[in-house]
Amino acid sequence: MSDAKPVEAADPAKKSSELTGPIDGDATVITNDDAKCYWNDEEYENGDRISLDGKTYEASNGKWVQV
Repeated sequence: MSDAKPVEAADPAKKSSELTGPIDGDATVITNDDAKCYWNDEEYENGDRISLDGKTYEASNGKWVQV
């Protein structure tokens, strides 16, 4: 797992994947293993992390999940 990359706020004119809160360990998650995450038009692989406003998010199947 890599260190979180600090990022700027999402630019609405650029492609950025949805931010979501932490996932409950008992939750059922439907995944799309090929889905990429984006932040301000930059592509990220599953497991990559970003840091925004003091929170860390991990790329997970097309969404940014708070960790």
